[in-house]
Amino acid sequence: NKILLKAKQLLQKRIVVVRELASFIGLIINAFYAVFEAPLHYRGMERNKLKGLGMNMDFDNEVPLSQESIQEIRWWFANVRSKNGKRIRPMKAVKHCRTDASFQGWGSIDLDTNEYTQGRWNLLESGHSINYLELLAVFYALQSLYENTWGVHIEVESDNQSCIKYINDLGGMLSEEMDLLAKEIWQWCLHREIFISASYCPGTLNTADFYSRNFSDSTEWMLKREIFVRLCKHFFMPDIDLFASRLNKQTEVFVTWFPEPGAFYSNAFSMSWYGYKPYIFPPFSLIGKVINKVVEDQVEKAILIFPYWKSQPWFPRLIDIICSFPVRLPRHKDLLVLPHNYSFHPLCRSMRLVAVTISGRHSLVREFRNRLPNLSSAPGDQEPESSIEPPGSSGLFGTVSGLPIHFKRLKL
Repeated sequence: NKILLKAKQLLQKRIVVVRELASFIGLIINAFYAVFEAPLHYRGMERNKLKGLGMNMDFDNEVPLSQESIQEIRWWFANVRSKNGKRIRPMKAVKHCRTDASFQGWGSIDLDTNEYTQGRWNLLESGHSINYLELLAVFYALQSLYENTWGVHIEVESDNQSCIKYINDLGGMLSEEMDLLAKEIWQWCLHREIFISASYCPGTLNTADFYSRNFSDSTEWMLKREIFVRLCKHFFMPDIDLFASRLNKQTEVFVTWFPEPGAFYSNAFSMSWYGYKPYIFPPFSLIGKVINKVVEDQVEKAILIFPYWKSQPWFPRLIDIICSFPVRLPRHKDLLVLPHNYSFHPLCRSMRLVAVTISGRHSLVREFRNRLPNLSSAPGDQEPESSIEPPGSSGLFGTVSGLPIHFKRLKL
């Protein structure tokens, strides 16, 4: 009742005496014994109080309530009754994982299933301290491995003491950014009725260390965003990126190679593509498998990025399922980049990349072929070579059933 009364009084003001705010914080700290989430909803007020005290440490100073303080006071006013009461002992841990971070990236392994996940930091994340990155690695591990887990106790092992303390104490005052991150982690868990605890694992025994330092860039190349947008205007807007990562995704819905934060699914070949209109930029060694999957799942249409390698065994099969005129991608030096450091692909100037719409439905393929012009030569004759490009085209891509398929210029 005291908390409710004082919260109401504080919310009616925008500038308060520091003593009043300190008094309310004292009530909150006393409530730690009864309200499990209490530590998550007071440190903003504590920072507000310290700012108001000033250099003279005068509790009679006046201070404006910060937006964070107002949100925390509102939380107490709305939840103090419903959140009153907590377990004397936590649930027994039934899931266990190890996490680790380096300045290159993060890694984690589920100790019960041996499933692992990893990822690089983006440029913004890599600028943080290693303590912050260790805590962020825990968050990404939880989001990757336990996105669909509910109502359990997960024990996290880490070799970073600061990370462990911020998890077990539901935040801390030494670092505001780590406090806010710990709060975000706990809110994510509480939404799923998950309890987490952290314990120490010596670095020499932390098997997640390998995954935080060893990465393959072969699957991380990202098509220049401007070119992707132009492709969407030229063809259509895809609704899923099937071969992506957290950093190089081109659509909001994306599928990764292994579990990652925010991913819709992991391992594109283990899910059905039916009903989606995907964007597909796979490793070149998987193009044949991609073509078979598009046909098998009867994909209506998909944008495929591939190198113009006519000698490859998958090329004739590809021509059989295209349903649009292909376009050559411009040979910009930044056509392909690594999103974690924006370095350019060394072969961008020499590699001939092509984009085309493919379909696993015969009706769409047949409709496209009906729009193709006839060849000027008779069947069996040698294909005529011309130095003059057809209007709006940039050469011949190939032929199907005796009909020529020309390149089209990418729309601006």
